[in-house]
Amino acid sequence: MVHLIDDIGLPIDPALRRLEFSLGRIAGRWRGARGDAQAQARIAEEYRLTLLHLYELGWDAELHPEALLPDRFMPEEFYQHNPAYRP
Repeated sequence: MVHLIDDIGLPIDPALRRLEFSLGRIAGRWRGARGDAQAQARIAEEYRLTLLHLYELGWDAELHPEALLPDRFMPEEFYQHNPAYRP
């Protein structure tokens, strides 16, 4: 499914835009939880669920680097949709 994007590549659909921005905020929280493996695991799962929701809505865009988790924490579903990013 193709979604309309604005001039800078963000989704026009408010739900998709909100979820895409959420990934960046969640990634920031993950980075802020350094040293707390349990918190990072919870945050990584929240990230995965948010990403899955985007995919369920038909979203298929690239993420800004700051919205990514380190490779080993990125959900498998991300690599299934973006095989070129698989480490």
